[in-house]
Amino acid sequence: MYEAHFGFTDKPFKLSPDPRFFFASPHHEKALSYLQYGLSLEEGFIVVSGPIGTGKTILVHRLMSSLDESVTAVQIATTRLSPDELVKLVAAKFSVPTEGLSKADILKRFEQHLYGMRQQGRRAVLLVDEAQNLPPETIEELRMLSNFQFNDKPLLQSFLLGQEELKGIIRLPEMEQLRQRIIASCHLQPLTPDQVKSYMLHRLECVNWRGNPTLSDGVFEAITRYTKGVPRKINILADRIFLYACMEGLTAINTINVEHVIAEMSEELPGEAPRSKPSANLNGDTPAIQPDASRGYSTSYKNHFDADRQPETTHAFQALNDIEKVLDNVIERKIATIRKLDQLLINKRKMLLQSGEEGIDDELILNEDYPPGLREKYWVRKLMESSD
Repeated sequence: MYEAHFGFTDKPFKLSPDPRFFFASPHHEKALSYLQYGLSLEEGFIVVSGPIGTGKTILVHRLMSSLDESVTAVQIATTRLSPDELVKLVAAKFSVPTEGLSKADILKRFEQHLYGMRQQGRRAVLLVDEAQNLPPETIEELRMLSNFQFNDKPLLQSFLLGQEELKGIIRLPEMEQLRQRIIASCHLQPLTPDQVKSYMLHRLECVNWRGNPTLSDGVFEAITRYTKGVPRKINILADRIFLYACMEGLTAINTINVEHVIAEMSEELPGEAPRSKPSANLNGDTPAIQPDASRGYSTSYKNHFDADRQPETTHAFQALNDIEKVLDNVIERKIATIRKLDQLLINKRKMLLQSGEEGIDDELILNEDYPPGLREKYWVRKLMESSD
C-alpha cells in the first residue's frame, strides 16, 4: 500500500526471498564466493548456517539465479522427516513417480532419473531448508543419496541450510562420513551498524526510491539497536515504519517516528520488538540521506528451482496474504477518514479566522513555536465545539 504512496515499484522490505534484493555485505559476498566454488566442484555437500533471519535462503537463491539452464535445482522446506519420507519427498520433487512403490523401488527409479539427466548434460541440485529439523538418521539418508554416481561424479549435490543447531548435529560422532563430504560451508552473522544503513538504502533503491521520504542517520541507528542487525527483523520494522509514514503523511522519517513504531509493535506483540531507552537527542538527527544513483543492483532473475513449500507452509503463507489484504483495506479506510477530517479542519480554520472569533488562546495556538501536535488538538476541539 505505502509503495504506491511513495512511488515505489515494489515493497522494499518484503519478507519473501528475492535475489533482486540481495545485499552483498563483505560477509555475505565472501560466503557467496565459497558457495560458488563448492558448486563448481559438482560434488559433496554445501552447508549454510546462521541465526534466524540472517539471509541464508536469499543467499542460496542468489547463487541459483546465476546458474545456467543445465542445472535443475529443487528445494524442500523440511519438518521432522523420517529417512523413508525424505526419500519419497525428494524423488517426487524431481518428478519421479512414488505412489505405491517401496523405498527400494523409489531409490532405483530416482537413480535412473538422475542418470538420465546427467547423460543429457544436466545437473541435479537439492536445497534442504531448515535442515536443523532433520533427525540425524535422516541427514545420513541424504548422504546415502550422494552415493549415486556417474563417471566418479555424484549425480546429486546437496545444500543444507539451517540455524545454528545444524552445526551441532553435523559435529555428532555418527556424522563423521557426512563431514568428510562437506566441501564448502559458511556461517552468516547479523549486519554491523554501517551495513544496516547500506542494506536499507540498497533495498530502497531497488524499488526506485528517490528520497521521499528522507531518512535521518538516527533512523538507521535506532533500527540497528532494535533489530540487532538481523535482516529479517530489519525488514519487519522498516515495513511498519514506512506504513506509519504513509498514514501520517510524512515526507521525512526521524528517530522519534521509529521510537513511536517500536512502541506500537511492542504493545501489539509483547516481546517481539524490544524496548530501549529513547534517544538522547530527539530533535537532533543528522542531515537526511539522499539516494545514491551510483549504486548498482540486479533486476533480472531466472527461476531455476522449484521453491514450492509443503502444504502446511503454503496454507500459512496464504493466511498471511489474506490478513495483509484485510489490513490494507482497513488502513485505506482510515486514511480516507483522516483526509476527510483534515479537510473539515481546514474549513473550520478558515471560518474561525474569517469570523474573528479567535482570542488570546487562538493567537497562542497560531504561534509557529507552539507544538504542532497540540495545535492540531486545539483545532479538533474547536471543530467538536461547533458540532455540539
